[in-house]
Amino acid sequence: MSGPPVVTVDGPAGSGKSTLGRRLALALGLPLIDTGLFYRGITWAAIRSGLDADHPEAVAELARRTVVEVNTEPADPGWEVRVDGVDPGLLVRDPRHARLLSAISQIPEVRQHLLPLQREPASRGAVAVGRDCGTVVFPEATVKLYLLAEESLRAERRRAQLAGRGARVDRGAARAEIADRDLGDAASMAAAPDAVVIDTGTASIDEMEAIALRRCAAAGLLPHPPRTGESR
Repeated sequence: MSGPPVVTVDGPAGSGKSTLGRRLALALGLPLIDTGLFYRGITWAAIRSGLDADHPEAVAELARRTVVEVNTEPADPGWEVRVDGVDPGLLVRDPRHARLLSAISQIPEVRQHLLPLQREPASRGAVAVGRDCGTVVFPEATVKLYLLAEESLRAERRRAQLAGRGARVDRGAARAEIADRDLGDAASMAAAPDAVVIDTGTASIDEMEAIALRRCAAAGLLPHPPRTGESR
């Protein structure tokens, strides 16, 4: 193994990336990088500025002057992202903005600007979750995982996830968000040739974690003793 240890967890919306990624980051003692939060931060900034994807040059300029901070501490889920110092809270995951999020994430200048920012927290290793972590953000990652699940299951997971955070989202809105994200992200989302593909519709989260940790151990990444007060 050369370079800092990086584990990537890719897959479509609602496939379980965040849950598995957080577990792996805690188990391995590594930062957690949710690469999609960078795009969500820029999307929220665009909404505040009254911009949409029909003006890509303006959105790209907005991205360059917007400061997006992402929480990479897996044991501290108190906040996710800050945009110019402001925490948008649940608004950053509002399913009504799924199409805009997908459109902004496909603007080449935005992607180019965010790429080094996504990589920066992994200078000493990380678990990175997203859609193209194993193919674009960290193509030389130590371990690559790709999660799959049926659309209906992913929609229900998304609804439950948002409900757990205090947001009220009906099943129709959750299904629409998943469908919009799948359509918008299709061009940039694919499993790396060397990724381990896991069907999260048939494997429990404990089974997924066990599969992932076995692959990590085979690559020389061993579990990290939990710190005081840290839970898994």
